[in-house]
Amino acid sequence: MPIPLGQRSIPSPLSWNLTIDSTVIVVTGSMSIGTLIVQLVNQLDVSEDFSDHALWWPKANIWLTNTKWTLDQYGIQSDSYLTFTTMHKIIRLQLPDLRVLSIRADFSVSIYASVCKICKDLGIRHAEELSLLRLPKIINTNDRRTSPRRRRQNFNTLNRYNSMGDSLATNTSTISTSFSPTTVKPRSTVTIDKMADSSFHNQCSTSNLSKSLNIITINDDENLAHTPLTPRKNLLPHIIRSINLIEKCKLNNLWLDSSISLMEQNINENDLILLRFKYYSFYDLNPKLDAIRINQLYEQAKWSILSEDIDCTEEEMMTFAALQLQIQIQSSSSTIINSQHDDINHQYDNTNIDQALEHLQNSLLGKDKIQQINIHQQTKEDLRDYLRLFKPRRFTFKSFKRYWFVLQDTQLTYYTNESQQYNTPIEKISLKGCEILPDMNISAKKYSIRLMIPSIDGMNETLIKCSTEEQYATWIAALRLASKGRSIDETSYETERESILALFNMKNSSSNSQHIKFNIQPENYVSKKISKKYKTKQLTERILESYTAVSNLDGTEAKLQYLKLWQSLPEFGISTFVVKFNDSNKKEELLGIASNRLLRMTMTGETIKTWWISRMHSWKVNWENKLLTIEFDGETIEFLPLYDINSKCIHEFIGAYIFLAMRSTIKMSDNDNSLQQEKLFQQLTAAYT
Repeated sequence: MPIPLGQRSIPSPLSWNLTIDSTVIVVTGSMSIGTLIVQLVNQLDVSEDFSDHALWWPKANIWLTNTKWTLDQYGIQSDSYLTFTTMHKIIRLQLPDLRVLSIRADFSVSIYASVCKICKDLGIRHAEELSLLRLPKIINTNDRRTSPRRRRQNFNTLNRYNSMGDSLATNTSTISTSFSPTTVKPRSTVTIDKMADSSFHNQCSTSNLSKSLNIITINDDENLAHTPLTPRKNLLPHIIRSINLIEKCKLNNLWLDSSISLMEQNINENDLILLRFKYYSFYDLNPKLDAIRINQLYEQAKWSILSEDIDCTEEEMMTFAALQLQIQIQSSSSTIINSQHDDINHQYDNTNIDQALEHLQNSLLGKDKIQQINIHQQTKEDLRDYLRLFKPRRFTFKSFKRYWFVLQDTQLTYYTNESQQYNTPIEKISLKGCEILPDMNISAKKYSIRLMIPSIDGMNETLIKCSTEEQYATWIAALRLASKGRSIDETSYETERESILALFNMKNSSSNSQHIKFNIQPENYVSKKISKKYKTKQLTERILESYTAVSNLDGTEAKLQYLKLWQSLPEFGISTFVVKFNDSNKKEELLGIASNRLLRMTMTGETIKTWWISRMHSWKVNWENKLLTIEFDGETIEFLPLYDINSKCIHEFIGAYIFLAMRSTIKMSDNDNSLQQEKLFQQLTAAYT
């Protein structure tokens, strides 16, 4: 058609070909990413749900997730190559307790957002305390030759935790996979992960890579709140530890950048990464809500102690070992009780329809309540037996007298003999609020219980002596429950009693070669340095002596006590970096970052100066020369990270601790503020302006 004279033609926009995987799309620079995805899906002509797909630009190493942006805004040209891939992919995630889970993670969001989603699926509160860690490079152990003195100097430093040691996991579960550093290879379909090392070749477990945590619901706290009991003796020699201070400081450079995604940091599908507590500021540890969180935190603390990553005295090591022993005993006892409950529930689930209808009818008529009351009255039990009693007084010999004791609810009474038990007792003691302390010596066959009874004048002491191990376990378990206002009808009574009997079994195992249920191996509870210093029998004696002071704790209380003792260590929670201060002539010094302070230290770990974070005015990074500048009250410090340590990593540590200090004023559990919390975290850690 001819164009009329005087009318100009409007040229059409220039178009060009863009390759997405193996598909060629005709596009223009003004085309939006959303329109491009629609055309791609229409051209593929495949009946598939592409809602989880997005465009990835490998050369620029970025996701094209902003669907409103155009190709020109992203800078995409005809020679660009894009891929259309899923945003959620399978990763193998190693937890602090060394178990490896195959889960689905979002590869398109920041590490902070990805960790928050992972922790929500796992049931771990306050995900801002955790982060993801790259797998360290494996060092040949044959090349690590240093003198004992040099090794002691190297380990007398301030550092965080041994992530390399954690990578040698041998624990297995229904959703766990064993891990070996030599088998870290991306693969699309895997059902079994095998240890490449010949010493572990016979250990394997099924990996459910085809399932996600959305499918495998972890509602039962037993999965992650209780770590399976596995021998540590074979694991400790294979833990890889850095031999010098520089290698230890480099471990902190392995943390993934919280402001960018997994894909942007070269993490591929089926790669193994480590989930660890990165920031040592633990907020609101609630035993009722944080069973999984407390257990994982305890496991990370335990490995830092056993691998000698954090220094402690021998007495502290024995206390750690005793608490670890009590936790394992309590975990075993709770497993037995839970299995018994499962059997009862299974029997009830398999009842026939007539029994179910009868149960429903009785409940509607109120007969069930009457039956429950009668059953409760019938099962109400007393504890009666002959024991020996002594009340310490000045200038008197310790002589125990034999009496007939009766424990009913929280009341303890005793009589001259059994025939007088229905008459007026010699004394009636209210156990509620009393302190029940063990006073036993297994080797001397001394089984006494110390009662500290509150009175107007203070605490009155009473000693009760038992004859046998069984009698001691029965009575001290009952007295402990009574002191808390509970009776022996509760299931926790049998748990407490069995745990005490297990202690006696473990003690007997050190002198007898008979096979028993619990067999203590002290090298699994202490560091390698301590286990080499003492013989097995000596270690067993010392651990059991320390155990008497913590045997009255339940599993959660023992874990919290372990964490409390861990936090009281001088080297706790200090992340170190090798830096060069501008105002110093020394080539290398240490910068330590804790939850509330910065430390300037020598290369031997001695503190030179301390700056409190609360007095910090500003901190910034010169990204060209990697120089960090921090301004305090009347003082400004400048330093340069050494040994390829990323300045961004130090910047993130400082900003994150400031963010965590603000949690008392910000509701971290409020889902409505999750985006605001992430924005604030990124502003403080990602050097945003």
